[in-house]
Amino acid sequence: FSIESVCPQDGVCTIEVLTNKSLLVKTDDFGSTYFQMTDNEETSVIHYQYNRAVEEGLQDGQHREEVLFEINNTTTELKLSNNDLQSTKMLFGRHCFCKGQAGYFNVENGSLILQKKNDVITFELDFKIYKVPQLFEKVKASVK
Repeated sequence: FSIESVCPQDGVCTIEVLTNKSLLVKTDDFGSTYFQMTDNEETSVIHYQYNRAVEEGLQDGQHREEVLFEINNTTTELKLSNNDLQSTKMLFGRHCFCKGQAGYFNVENGSLILQKKNDVITFELDFKIYKVPQLFEKVKASVK
């Protein structure tokens, strides 16, 4: 894989394609969003993740942010914006010791341009979540 966008300096960014997987997005009894990964031969999930480096022995210092979205395995090109991003079930996850500002959130503001050629997926994502702070708003990457 290659990540061209800037990763926050104090951590590591990774990207992967989970082939033949699908996102099953759900809401719990408290109104919080979560997902389950299921097998599906027709779709794959792209998962971009940032993990903050944590000092050894420091409790509650972990911080992780991620974006997940699903594409059809036959897709060769996508251009989506704002509410249309939900056709990919796109989620932003923020996981930290930050009460009331962690969890999964539907991505409904931004744009995604994606191309798939010779099994290599290249995409640019620019998005904004207004419910919680985010450490990254742009992802530009290629992954096989």
